[in-house]
Amino acid sequence: MRRFLLTGVGVLAGGLLVLVSVFMAAASYYWLGWPDWMRSGLAVGIVPVLAALWFFPGQGLWLRRLAALVAIGVFFFAYSQKEVLPQAFVPLHERILNARFSGNTVEIVNYRDAVHPVGAPAQPRWTTHSFDLDALTGAQLVYQPFGNSLATVHVMMTFAFANGDHLAVSFEARRTSWEKFDALAGFFRHDQLYPVLGTERDLLWKRLAHIPPNELYFFDIQGSDAEIRAYLRRLLEFVADLHDTPQFYSTVAESCFTTLVNLSPRLQETVPWYDLRRWVPGASVGLFQDLGIIESGISEEALIERQKLGPGVRAPWEFEDANAWSRHLRSRIGQTDPPATD
Repeated sequence: MRRFLLTGVGVLAGGLLVLVSVFMAAASYYWLGWPDWMRSGLAVGIVPVLAALWFFPGQGLWLRRLAALVAIGVFFFAYSQKEVLPQAFVPLHERILNARFSGNTVEIVNYRDAVHPVGAPAQPRWTTHSFDLDALTGAQLVYQPFGNSLATVHVMMTFAFANGDHLAVSFEARRTSWEKFDALAGFFRHDQLYPVLGTERDLLWKRLAHIPPNELYFFDIQGSDAEIRAYLRRLLEFVADLHDTPQFYSTVAESCFTTLVNLSPRLQETVPWYDLRRWVPGASVGLFQDLGIIESGISEEALIERQKLGPGVRAPWEFEDANAWSRHLRSRIGQTDPPATD
């Protein structure tokens, strides 16, 4: 029996070492700041070297296994100390925004209001804009698929105010290129978590200016004004924290969707970690329905179909200001036919 248990422990330890070494190899490859030859060399060599130290029979086995464990310990200590490094980012991600509070008024520095010509490079515009949180009138979840799976969905929030302003909020991986993005990098502390706060004619038209345009879906958040206001304040405080202390984007723990979940006490306290919908952005609609955060008296499929943005959304520069475009945008939710031409 004892021999059986020891064999089982040995197999488990060996399997764990293989998994850890594979993680170390990938993490080395995505380790910014290291020379390319070092990153590539470690990515190729870590698994066979650790496997040889651990599994190769002969004299000094326990000493070699101790050396492997020490190497693993040193690596993960260094990994835990990684810091976000400065890079040359795309123009739309060039500036870091900040949120400054004065009572219930927040001033957003580097508030984004970029122009997005259809099929052409964006023209970044950065401003400073203030919002009165006491004037908050509601919020919507914005759902944008960009692939064919529940994982390939971007989730944003937009908040409405009594004066017609809308504050769109998106958490993204800070990009160094729009053409090249490696989704696996988000598992290995590679990309910076980047908050974008701006106008809807920037963040939402950006998706519609694609060729072909992205699909967008809008879901009203159900909750008291005080609850939504407290949530927005928590988001803005997190943005201020990121200004002072940058963090890594994480495909699992700190992504476009999980960041929104992490900042909501209602979700944090209600949704257990083992509920896969907590981690998958494409499952957000059903999850929020079950929690009563968005309308639940209708099936998920029917709600998604009803809240789809219809065709014929006109370009923002055809309107006098951002608020007029936001009103036009909402007039197209649930529509299936293009609007009549003048």
